[in-house]
Amino acid sequence: MNREEAFARLAAATGRVDDFNSLTAFGGRLVGSPSETAARQWLHGRLEKIPDPSLRAYPFPYSGWACSGSSLELLTADGPKQLACHALYWSAATAADGLESNLVDVGRGTETEFNTLASRIPGRIVLVRHEYPFSRQTVHRSLKYERSLQGAAAGFIIVNNNPGDLLVSGACSGDSPRNIPAMGVSHKTGGILTTSEPMRVRMRVATLRQPATGVHLMAEVAGETPEWVVVCAHYDGHDVGQSALDNATGVAASLAIFESFAPVVGRLRRGLRLMLFTAEESRLMGSRIFLQSLDEGEQRNIALVLNLDTLAGSPHLTCLTSGFDELEGFVGGSCASARMERLSCYGPLMRNSDHFNFAQRGIPAIRLVAGFDEPEAGARFILTEADTCERVSMDELRRATIAAGVLVWSALEWPGRIASHKAPIAL
Repeated sequence: MNREEAFARLAAATGRVDDFNSLTAFGGRLVGSPSETAARQWLHGRLEKIPDPSLRAYPFPYSGWACSGSSLELLTADGPKQLACHALYWSAATAADGLESNLVDVGRGTETEFNTLASRIPGRIVLVRHEYPFSRQTVHRSLKYERSLQGAAAGFIIVNNNPGDLLVSGACSGDSPRNIPAMGVSHKTGGILTTSEPMRVRMRVATLRQPATGVHLMAEVAGETPEWVVVCAHYDGHDVGQSALDNATGVAASLAIFESFAPVVGRLRRGLRLMLFTAEESRLMGSRIFLQSLDEGEQRNIALVLNLDTLAGSPHLTCLTSGFDELEGFVGGSCASARMERLSCYGPLMRNSDHFNFAQRGIPAIRLVAGFDEPEAGARFILTEADTCERVSMDELRRATIAAGVLVWSALEWPGRIASHKAPIAL
């Protein structure tokens, strides 16, 4: 099999639609949930059907979190009014009778807005707006939450930026005893909560904490040298929607690429390693723990990481090149050699998927994402109840899979160094 035959296999792969449909059928796949366990078992069986590659499972312990109940009440002169809400991952629990306090509307949650309202925040519940996550101007949810902690807020509510009744999800922070109760609400609820001041609410969040075990899956085929090209995607998601855009698209594409290229990798310069991570949606915890298990030599042998996360929701793809200047030349050269339209690149390191943990350790890493800097793109529905299979264009997924395949193949046979490793970034 040669390059043309490998790409013919990739172009003809009908499995990626079947794989996508199979994965979304399990539901949202929140780490530690029955949905995530069922998806992982299916993925393991799926990988076993690919001839020849070495297949391994990587179990890892972590501190498990789950929400056993949440509620939000607007306290009015006529009595409490129930509002729909969704606890954010790693929210702290409230007392059984809830957390009652006035709201402080901090807008987008910029540093300036928090500083302006600093005297009003201690002991109150902060209200901020969610933002389209794939943009260079975005103030990330976790940063808004951290500013709330620093301001001594008692609670945290984030409002969906998408109009309507869609709840917004996500992790509020990492696992910390400093955490405060946190929840997401819809755009419509946000409007109710900001019609006048002062608004007073009661939050209730009940959580379950216990030791848990997550499992990553890895399949690989060695090349002619000890170097590896890593294609990764996270298979976990949230307990709202089906986590279809984010990230059944990346998992389906990575499976198609690996299965199509595996028969020929042994004759190429570098080996191909497929990593399917879990616990990405909990502040990139899973891949961070995995990388801590690799010694320096194993890390140095990784020539390039291509992280596939949210490959539909727009026909426009962007390579986030994580601060490695040489990678823009690699992307341009790869596209030119395949006679494919050049993919856009964005250079600064972004902490929005598993590529971050590799780049933070100095390993060259790219995230391929759809809809970067397109706030009206279909990708805006990630982290909401609307992230379902109906939102995914199979044509967009097909095109994105081919584009990712071009980068993977180029990396497998790239004659020289793809990009230099760097010293780890201290956080």
